[in-house]
Amino acid sequence: MSLRHERHYKIAASELASWIESQGTDLWWNVDGDPLLTGQLSLPCPGDELAEELRRIDRPLLVQDRRAAAQGGGEEISARELNDLVTRLGDNLHVRQGAKRPPWADDRLFFLCWEGRADEWMLSEDRETTESIRADAPVAPGTGK
Repeated sequence: MSLRHERHYKIAASELASWIESQGTDLWWNVDGDPLLTGQLSLPCPGDELAEELRRIDRPLLVQDRRAAAQGGGEEISARELNDLVTRLGDNLHVRQGAKRPPWADDRLFFLCWEGRADEWMLSEDRETTESIRADAPVAPGTGK
């Protein structure tokens, strides 16, 4: 079923951009299924680059409400409400007893589409890339950081 026919909210691209920046501009994100963003960005990409592109596009988005007691009926929300709509890549992941969950299982995830466009897509946090980039970052002389 189409996201438009599921419980969802409307959010301005600038609000999603603000939320992404508030999570940390050095966090990396991935987009799957959106030709608009994937045609403009090299993905995954850091949050500041994604936020800049979202602001440049400046179109309203629909974000799916995937909570068990979903309530979204197309109302407009701001960046403050996005934390309530976060799902995790591993929400439906079942691991054997005693097995560790993979690190990506806790990556945050949204299902979105641009208002008026048919393409539905996924925005997901990419902790593995974030940690890899941080580990490869040069250490400032004399700081140990």
